[in-house]
Amino acid sequence: MSTTTGQVIRCKAAVAWEAGKPLVIEEVEVAPPQKHEVRIKILFTALCHTDVYFWEAKGQNPVFPRILGHEAGGVVESVGEGVTDLQPGDHVLPVFTGECKECAHCKSEESNMCDLLRINTDRGVMLHDQKSRFSINGKPIFHFVGTSTFSEYTVVHVGCLAKINPDAPLDKVCVLSCGISTGLGATLNVAKPKKGSSVAVFGLGAVGLAAAEGARIAGASRIIGVDLNANRFELAKKFGVTEFVNPKDYKKPVQEVIAEMTNGGVDRSVECTGHIDAMISAFECVHDGWGVAVLVGVPHKDAVFKTSPMNLLNERTLKGTFFGNYKPRSDIPSVVEKYMNKLIYDWNLRKFLFGLLQELELEKFITHEVPFSEINKAFDLMLKGEGLRCIIPAVAWEAAKPLVIEEVEVAPPQKHEVRIKILFTSLCHTDVYFWEAKGQNPVFPRILGHEAGGVVESTYFTTIVSPLVCLCYLGLNNMGVFLGLGATLNVAKPKKGSSVAVFGLGAVGLAAAEGARIVGASRIIGVDLNANRFELAKKFGVTEFVNPKDYKKPVQEVIAEMTNGGVDRSVECTGHIDAMISAFECVHDGWGVAVLVGVPHKDAVFKTSPMNLLNERTLKGTFFGNYKPRSDIPSVVEKYMNKELELEKFITHEVPFSEINKAFDLMLKGEGLRCIIRMDA
Repeated sequence: MSTTTGQVIRCKAAVAWEAGKPLVIEEVEVAPPQKHEVRIKILFTALCHTDVYFWEAKGQNPVFPRILGHEAGGVVESVGEGVTDLQPGDHVLPVFTGECKECAHCKSEESNMCDLLRINTDRGVMLHDQKSRFSINGKPIFHFVGTSTFSEYTVVHVGCLAKINPDAPLDKVCVLSCGISTGLGATLNVAKPKKGSSVAVFGLGAVGLAAAEGARIAGASRIIGVDLNANRFELAKKFGVTEFVNPKDYKKPVQEVIAEMTNGGVDRSVECTGHIDAMISAFECVHDGWGVAVLVGVPHKDAVFKTSPMNLLNERTLKGTFFGNYKPRSDIPSVVEKYMNKLIYDWNLRKFLFGLLQELELEKFITHEVPFSEINKAFDLMLKGEGLRCIIPAVAWEAAKPLVIEEVEVAPPQKHEVRIKILFTSLCHTDVYFWEAKGQNPVFPRILGHEAGGVVESTYFTTIVSPLVCLCYLGLNNMGVFLGLGATLNVAKPKKGSSVAVFGLGAVGLAAAEGARIVGASRIIGVDLNANRFELAKKFGVTEFVNPKDYKKPVQEVIAEMTNGGVDRSVECTGHIDAMISAFECVHDGWGVAVLVGVPHKDAVFKTSPMNLLNERTLKGTFFGNYKPRSDIPSVVEKYMNKELELEKFITHEVPFSEINKAFDLMLKGEGLRCIIRMDA
């Protein structure tokens, strides 16, 4: 057992006392880890834009004094009560978001947005007792995003630590705690480009280059870098970027430029700037039919994403991601192995495999190194836009004041806490943002830092179908039913036992509900302004009904309250822009998927906060339910023949061909769903 286990540790930390002021190296006291906490010794840290952003504190709550930092690597010094999967000596990477492994998000294969340990930039204390583990002469110093890696020792919740291969060099892999993983995962886990595909990356900073690196690893043949700074283009080549576009060089929107370059649009795009115009361009530059755009950059809090709904209905997909959809404890160790594989190949088998293996090359991201005592130089480099990542082999008294290296006392970990020895950390814009404390609550003195690694201490149009099928039923399938059915089965893809909201209970909407019934959704919520439609909808599996006119609040809020945060899937079948927005905003963060089917007014504009996407919701559009007429429709007919699909429910009227106008009258009056017109009568 370490001689420091259970004891307060005095060490040096770079403290941000005020927003935008240089960090001051101070002696701080680091308390032992409490329950579910780990105290680690930071060996290396790095500076991220997030550190700078919160150090500047422009528009956020100024939480000072605080210790910034969230990209780092270190060694566990000690562990608190309840920590069973880490022990002193383990090599770890602290991560600004966590994985409790117990909440719905952690148990979901689709989400990494842990309910318990999701990033909270305003919280400067530990979860267990709402107290700081850092102090100077008895005065608390606030934590930063649960990591505070600009300290020789820090205390982190066990759920925010990734245990990694002890052979991995912490001065390299420490950068995986934040930005590099975010960009890499946005491409590999969310965009998922295929070998030989085309990818556009907006913003060629560290995160954007990591996204490009992901495209390179996946084998994309064209990687188009988009940036306003032409000086970044040369460096980007090292990360696989093959072509460059500077929007300032053109008089037309950059999405049009890219569409012309790529015969209609790229297969995938990844947006890493956080500028709303770039977000819109990244979405509108992907190819219709299969294009996927992924939003990574965090926008201004008042930004609104606007686009024509037709861009979605033409089968483009819009997604957002948080930390590259990586679960910190489960997934980051394997990312480290991607880098280690590269090292093994280089050192032992280069003659045989060099050039054939597409592994992760972290060295390219590290452009500078400064001693811990000169940590403010890393901030200067970041503010000047020089380099990518600056490694700081390793606290804030006032906002934006220089961090001071101090000896601090670190108390033992309490319940659910671990005390760890930080080996490596890095500076992120988040540290800087809260250090500057411009607009945030000034939580000072505080030990910043949250990127670190350490060790635990204590498509023809004719379709051939079965000759046995009743064509009177099949005829109604040629459009609306396929639209709704396919929107659910092929695009939304709800799982058995999931929840689905269907907006609009006409024929298309009921077909969407039928799709949800077929897959076994447990809750199918019908949304319509016509209460008379509710009874019929029950035949299609609808279990609950919501009439927006019955509420004074937005229907998305009503549905969120009904479903503990939102439905798993939603399908919008009305074409009304407000319903489209509601359908998107009513799905659950982390895994929710909204599918737009209804065709809107030509001048309609889809608007939503980009944060709704960045919280890992997916927005898709569909055309003809994503069915290929010749290839797919026969199998849908077989669903009917096998009694899986009940088409009879859609047929509410029948008229002879000579009375076809009656069918028109019925439709205009909104009576029934489908009227069969018998040509032989």
